Amino acid sequence: MVSTIQSDLIAVPQTETSGSRSPARFAYQRNWALAELIEYHLEGKDYVFAFEFHDDILILDSEDNPEILQFVQVKTKTTGQKWSVHQLTKSEKGKNGSPDKLSIIGKLYENKKNFSGHNSQLRFVTNAYFSFVAPAPVTSADQLEKKDQDKITNTVQAQLGEGTVDLKALQLELTSLSVDDHEKHIRGILHNFFEKLFGGDHNIAVTPWYQSISDQIKIKNNYPSEQIKSFDDFIRNKCIKKSEIDDFIQKVNRSHNGSANWSIIKSQLQTEGFGFQEVIKLQRSWQKYAADRLDYDNNALKNLEIDISNALSATLFEDGTTLKDVIYSIRGKVSKNLSGLASIFDSHYFDSIILWQYCEQL
Repeated sequence: MVSTIQSDLIAVPQTETSGSRSPARFAYQRNWALAELIEYHLEGKDYVFAFEFHDDILILDSEDNPEILQFVQVKTKTTGQKWSVHQLTKSEKGKNGSPDKLSIIGKLYENKKNFSGHNSQLRFVTNAYFSFVAPAPVTSADQLEKKDQDKITNTVQAQLGEGTVDLKALQLELTSLSVDDHEKHIRGILHNFFEKLFGGDHNIAVTPWYQSISDQIKIKNNYPSEQIKSFDDFIRNKCIKKSEIDDFIQKVNRSHNGSANWSIIKSQLQTEGFGFQEVIKLQRSWQKYAADRLDYDNNALKNLEIDISNALSATLFEDGTTLKDVIYSIRGKVSKNLSGLASIFDSHYFDSIILWQYCEQL
């Protein structure tokens, strides 16, 4: 059987389970991955980002036919501190007879050894400078001074028993993501992302999207790797892929356009005799739904949207149909589903979804 990246990702044992890690370090790692994902998306690249699978972050160049693996370790230091070659290559003594732990460089090259039949790249990403090279966004290990190249080569040979060591495969990267204020930094990146997608006059809130994607990364990160039995399992439970972000951007765009429909809806509701209090309650529900619908992990809302959308698609409305008639008609068709969700969503929220979906289908 021919070895493929898809098969080897599952067949090759995980070399190390995730050790203790502070919430601050994970938050930084998560935000770096999100910033990198956004850069890939803006550049038009295909991508799959996996979390805590063979390394901190694993990046594939395709979901359908991956050819390149990127193994990424993201580590931080207190502002002002630097990395030395010794810190990158030193190993820790094993306790109670256990084998010595691999160095940072050793762990990266272990991935290259395990996936020797494939094109793999190794990336060490940090917020701190390197004491042995001039500051630069990316430095390939084969560009280092010979003594430092020799130190890395000797480390990999001693720790992994490797002969030839491909120094071109290892990149040392200095990220501009602030370690002290990375959440604010990533929100700025997201704002610029939306500006490039939807124009500078957009009124899309960054916070719901950021919270949604951050929560999704946490879920992927925490899914037990030992439960992954196939490549499909891997993609579904450990990864965020380009097609998901494409779908989500389309949903954000529809939300952006849908929000603009409220002024027309409001005017029509008032014409049909809806009272002031009723209109205000519907407006608040409309605004809440505009934010909630960006949470692609909200399965209850997703299912409700599908039910309402299907009911609207199956109903023929005449041109003179009132919004009140639309609401009552669709309520009746999905009444069983609505009653089961009454503890989660109130009647005005249901009605706002009906009106939103109705406008979307016109």
